[in-house]
Amino acid sequence: MSKNVSLAEVLKGTISKKQLEHDGTYATIPVSNIPQDRRGLVHIWGRNDMSSAQRMGIIWVVKDPDGYTVEEHSEWEKWPYTGAGGEHHFIGGRFDLDKPGTWTIMVGLFISPEGSIAVDAYGGVLCTIKAAVPEPEFRGFAVTEYVTR
Repeated sequence: MSKNVSLAEVLKGTISKKQLEHDGTYATIPVSNIPQDRRGLVHIWGRNDMSSAQRMGIIWVVKDPDGYTVEEHSEWEKWPYTGAGGEHHFIGGRFDLDKPGTWTIMVGLFISPEGSIAVDAYGGVLCTIKAAVPEPEFRGFAVTEYVTR
């Protein structure tokens, strides 16, 4: 006696691009030497590696150098869903890059809201922020005339 067994299709997707926008400049994550006191905005692209259109979702958490969460973002794409081999662009919210040091990000890409396992993930450095150099106290101070008596 033979039985017909159908296996569930394995969900497949890839984080295809990761960028950090800071004050109009776009750079591939991880980004080095960003000046302190900029504004950051995360952009993540997910690719559907399935043979049919799929609904893709994303979640990420950004932490500052002290380990505090500065952004949590999650979303599911709206209809129409991403076709086979296509990419979806996810954009988070803006946050202040106000502390020097290493900032981190954890990203999970999902296919189908019923899927509770990430099909791809990235965890690591988001960027490094270089400390702002304080302005000299006597900036613009100059001797315009020297008189001896």
